[in-house]
Amino acid sequence: MNPTIIDLRRELEKARLTLVDAQSHLSAHAQMNAALHCASEVFYSPLHAKVTAAIAGIEHALERTQEAVTATALKPPAGHHDGTCPWIGILIDLDRCQHGRHQGDACGPDGACTGASAGNPHLRPGAVIGYSLRRDPIVMPDRDHKHDPAAWRGRARGGTAVTGPA
Repeated sequence: MNPTIIDLRRELEKARLTLVDAQSHLSAHAQMNAALHCASEVFYSPLHAKVTAAIAGIEHALERTQEAVTATALKPPAGHHDGTCPWIGILIDLDRCQHGRHQGDACGPDGACTGASAGNPHLRPGAVIGYSLRRDPIVMPDRDHKHDPAAWRGRARGGTAVTGPA
């Protein structure tokens, strides 16, 4: 990719992140004003609309200048190409109970899960465990989908996360 395009994309991404923060601040300010005045509706300022439109414009420009992904461009970093990534083991183990058994596996005689493991009592499938840069929830997927990266990027519906392929 052209170095000028790379520099422009980097600057656009910085501007987008700044505008997202400004949008968040303006939203919080509008919600605070509505709460302060006991309003039943939140009215956002024209500046909020302009910031939102600017973010959409930047995202459109970033999409149009995205480099085409080719087979030669798909070179994972060292230590990640052969399944030895240290993070994979941590993510895969998140559904284990306190006795070391995966959810649904038989928990041994020393375990107190009485039969099949109930899994991690702190991270049930569908529980939101974090958020991405774009504020999308990262959820604990169900047992059948934990090896699918898309399942970790669940969407929240009514306060609960949806697991599995979207």
